[in-house]
Amino acid sequence: MSALPPTKTEVRTWAFDALTDQAAEWSRAEGTVTTEYGTINLQLADSPGFWRGAAGDAMRVKSEEAKTSLSKVVEAFGQAATSTSSIINLLGFAKSAAVNAIQAAEDERYTVAEDGTVSYATEVIAWLAGGESKSLEVAKAALDQGQRQHETAIKSALQAAGDAAASAGEAIIKVFADVPIPPNAELENILNSYQVNKDQQGMTTWPSDDFMKWINRVKPGEDIQVKEVTVSEAAMLNKLSAWEQYRVYQISEEASSRAEQLFPSADDNYQDNHADAFRHAYWNAMLTEEFGEEWTKEYTTKHEGREDNRSPREAMDLYNNELGRRIATENPGGSMTQKIIDAFNNGDGVLIDKDGNLARPKDVRFGEAADSEMVDNTGILPGSLIPNNKPSTG
Repeated sequence: MSALPPTKTEVRTWAFDALTDQAAEWSRAEGTVTTEYGTINLQLADSPGFWRGAAGDAMRVKSEEAKTSLSKVVEAFGQAATSTSSIINLLGFAKSAAVNAIQAAEDERYTVAEDGTVSYATEVIAWLAGGESKSLEVAKAALDQGQRQHETAIKSALQAAGDAAASAGEAIIKVFADVPIPPNAELENILNSYQVNKDQQGMTTWPSDDFMKWINRVKPGEDIQVKEVTVSEAAMLNKLSAWEQYRVYQISEEASSRAEQLFPSADDNYQDNHADAFRHAYWNAMLTEEFGEEWTKEYTTKHEGREDNRSPREAMDLYNNELGRRIATENPGGSMTQKIIDAFNNGDGVLIDKDGNLARPKDVRFGEAADSEMVDNTGILPGSLIPNNKPSTG
């Protein structure tokens, strides 16, 4: 999947010192865990001589399980160190290509915007023509051609840099995919993993004027609320037909209504709690049924690219979004409401507890979830790049 490309300033400031340090840390960790692995082997070899009976046998079974886990950890640390070195080279090449393309345009007196759009000032035409009026038209034609060529090269290089960064993240995730995670670390892993960068294009409002005109014509009197959304989110919606946009709006409203019915709140707080967790899962499940998993994943991920999205809230929403999509793909035509409730009861899904930490819905009593004002004051973690495939629906 492609990623939203970095801006001109972002790619110029890419630095890889942290990755280099991380590769070294993984190498050191590989040695430490290897030593532990050897210690367990020696203990197991000696144990029959001093620990016999059922208790000793049980200890040896547990130790064999620990050996299996440690061997996976050792392998992952070694692969991560090697992969990181390759990733640094890949990202360095992508950065150089983008920076050089930008510099080439600027050397020819073009102006490069943050998104890679290339333009030039009118005085550059006279400069290129050398002050001869008969050459102005020729100079402009040459500048126009150069503008198109530079813009194509720069935007391609920025997109390639974004894709390289996304591939790097996926490669590291794959390396650690088989490493067992201790139960108490699972929620912390969700907090750190389910994050997305802010939309560099900022925020806008939706629906568009064209959609509102369509609603007034087709469904006069329909109460459509204008919402603040990310620019990338709005761009995906505006590519849909008017009817499809209306269905997205309806599904969002239905998810909110269903959540409030199932988890009523005395103080009208439907954020960060059981209702919010259900709403996101149901929203994604219904969108997946109608628009497909790929489109739904990209759209709802772009929805979370708000600049003010706090880390626990973002992780909660992205995780429950994924849960809803998974339930829809595994249970086509089934009751999404019941399947989501079952998932919550079985220990899946996340919300924010009264201490501001991620927790499972089944482990938090209804009505005792987070104080949303407290969550508003938590920090923001760096995230992954926003996907940018712009897939078609259905």
